[in-house]
Amino acid sequence: MVNLVIVSHSALLGEGVGQLARQMLIGDGCKLAIAAGIDDPQNPIGTDPLKVMEAIESVADADHILVMMDMGSALLSAETALDLLDPAIAAKVRLCAAPLVEGTLAATVSAAMGAGIDKVINDAMSALDAKREQLGLPSPTQTGGVATKPAFQDNDAHSISVVVKNPNGLHVRPASRLVSTLSGFRADMLLEKNGKCVTPDSLNQIALLQVRCNDTLRLIAKGEQADEALAAFKQLAAENFGESVAETPASSTARQLPARVSGVVFCYSPAAPDVANPTTVNLPEEQQRLQTAIRQTLDDLNALTTLAEDKYSADLAAIFSGHHTLLDDPELYEMACEVMRDKPCRAETAWRSVLDDLRDQYRQLDDAYLQARYIDIDDILHRTLRHLSGINARLPVFTRPTIVAAENIFPSTVLQFDPQTVKGICLSAGSNESHSAIIAREMGIGWLCQQGEAVYALSTGESITLDLAAQRILFSD
Repeated sequence: MVNLVIVSHSALLGEGVGQLARQMLIGDGCKLAIAAGIDDPQNPIGTDPLKVMEAIESVADADHILVMMDMGSALLSAETALDLLDPAIAAKVRLCAAPLVEGTLAATVSAAMGAGIDKVINDAMSALDAKREQLGLPSPTQTGGVATKPAFQDNDAHSISVVVKNPNGLHVRPASRLVSTLSGFRADMLLEKNGKCVTPDSLNQIALLQVRCNDTLRLIAKGEQADEALAAFKQLAAENFGESVAETPASSTARQLPARVSGVVFCYSPAAPDVANPTTVNLPEEQQRLQTAIRQTLDDLNALTTLAEDKYSADLAAIFSGHHTLLDDPELYEMACEVMRDKPCRAETAWRSVLDDLRDQYRQLDDAYLQARYIDIDDILHRTLRHLSGINARLPVFTRPTIVAAENIFPSTVLQFDPQTVKGICLSAGSNESHSAIIAREMGIGWLCQQGEAVYALSTGESITLDLAAQRILFSD
């Protein structure tokens, strides 16, 4: 039996990872303990070796204890905790270098299925393989991965195919249910999609298949309990892998846009905070400022996610949840800190440098859909810079039909418009593939982009019509 300890600088992050991991638990095959943050209301970010020691002791009734850590001093605190522990308990402990969120989820599923410590660690260390494959990046940890054909072609092998109906495919929760269901059978098994095969004994392996809604998934099995495993697989698929799949009428979210929308122009440009770089910079102070601004931006994104789900749909909410996931990456903060160390500068300058590089990577992609995601990076950057500079920018309240004119526009800005008064958005740049466009269309707001110089000729207060069908601006006589 393997139990897990989660060590994080943030109490909120530690509890959040723990909450996710507990959703993966079926039965009592794995216990979790959390040691996160420090008991200082003014400076709650940090790790405490004594907390780590106590967390390890609380789950010491196992053959092994695997410690998952976020970064930096979390490792130092875990190592110090080992020195403080009773040697008999310390001998059970292994420290894991896997990413905290993905690694913990993979390790939890593996441990809950009764895997040994080496397999649990391997599953945790391979937790980013699916993400790397989806992004077209090489995987330094993947040793086996996805096979292009079944590893066995034995006449004794039987198979059954199902069509996945889960709206979000086999994401973490249904995938963990699949691993759990199949782990109890004495059989050799492979899971196959479009000629690619994995062994269905780990969350990471299943994720590598990238199973989407309406994909056909085949289980191949041989051995003593092969037929029972196939029957269980078929039943699990019939139950949508433990998820409730509610049919949503197509008309519930779809909004018909008129061929034309009219209104008075409002020329919009978000406030851009000025950043001055003094000759001397207090590095710890700037790091703390950036950390605080990131935390405030994460709170904003949580609120936007809730707003989108309450007023519109889970699909729009997922956009801002994705922004939250992107921003909540310790590596971005560490990169900014490195910039500040290399060339002393304010947090604003360092953060802009890091996110501008990320934005440029998106803009260089060949895929138009992915390329359009650069505006999401700009949105996050702008919001964080506002928190750093203390600018509380509020959108104007419109009282009559309005056409918002701009060079480009952030997804979060569009979401906050009232579609009763904002009838259209007209951009000199922008993209029909952007999240801003997707949000506008679902809200019922007319969208017209790539209008170039015609937008710069517009003045606030003049009346115009957007011909959405012909993709042009019509000026009033």
